[in-house]
Amino acid sequence: MDEEEAEATRALGSSGLFKKHGFQMQQQQQQQRSLSLLEYLSMELLQEAGVSVPKGFVAKSSDEAYAIAKKLGSKDVVIKAQVLAGGRGKGSFTSGLKGGVKIVFSPEEALAVSSQMIGQILITKQTGAKGRICNQVLVCERKFPRREYYFAITME
Repeated sequence: MDEEEAEATRALGSSGLFKKHGFQMQQQQQQQRSLSLLEYLSMELLQEAGVSVPKGFVAKSSDEAYAIAKKLGSKDVVIKAQVLAGGRGKGSFTSGLKGGVKIVFSPEEALAVSSQMIGQILITKQTGAKGRICNQVLVCERKFPRREYYFAITME
């Protein structure tokens, strides 16, 4: 099929004219791939590439979050819901907790906050009313950046 026929197929294919006159259409499919990573996986890849990232670990239970906060030994740590959605910081959980990114000041507070995230539904503007379940949290050291950047790669 040449380029002109392909354009006609796209333009008229759904109108039924091709079938009416006995033309056969070839459907061309382009393979589509999407890759979305949770924040902690992205951070691991960046770290492997030599980019400086905050030290942190994933917790699948509030007890693990407590242990990680204690292990980090910092006076404050950040608890981040690991959900594939933007706007986590402004979202809300079905538990009543507001925000999927929280700064805490003790391992005990890490335990309390993570227990309101893990196993709960996080609702953001991107997820809509249905929300998405949070099965794990990232517990990481708090950094005070001078500049903050969002990074994405698009390949065509």
